Amino acid sequence: MKKVAVFIDVQNIQQVFEKQGAEIRYDKLKEYLTERYQKENGEIIKFSAFIPFKQQDENRLKLIDAISLIGYRVLSKQAKERPDGSVKANMDIEMALEIVSLSSEIDEFVIITGDSDFEPLIDFLSRKGKRVLLIGPGRGPTAIEIIRATDEFENLDEIEDVVLK
Repeated sequence: MKKVAVFIDVQNIQQVFEKQGAEIRYDKLKEYLTERYQKENGEIIKFSAFIPFKQQDENRLKLIDAISLIGYRVLSKQAKERPDGSVKANMDIEMALEIVSLSSEIDEFVIITGDSDFEPLIDFLSRKGKRVLLIGPGRGPTAIEIIRATDEFENLDEIEDVVLK
């Protein structure tokens, strides 16, 4: 039985769908992936979600709690506010380190993002003989570089009941 791990770049996914006025059902996404890998003789041993937040953002804090209660391991950190008022809020390096630390134990990685910054990580996993399924928000918001680098791309918009518009 192949061992599978799922990693979600929540900041990237939320940004894309919030701009569209859509909502992601992380519970339905987890159900979909669990069923998919059961059919493929796989076992998902880890669901991880990476979520930066601003202290005053009640909606984001509720999202962190909700995703935790669904059964995801949530890794979060407070976003940094710069002197010019802009906010730095991504957890790419944390997600990459988590994936690399598990790379010898996992057969297949499911990476849910549209961010091209993950291309070197996907290349690393491929060189180690790991299969990578990329699930991203459409072909426009998902960088073509990471689509090309993965073994398989699945459009998040096309997974039934996951994106509510």
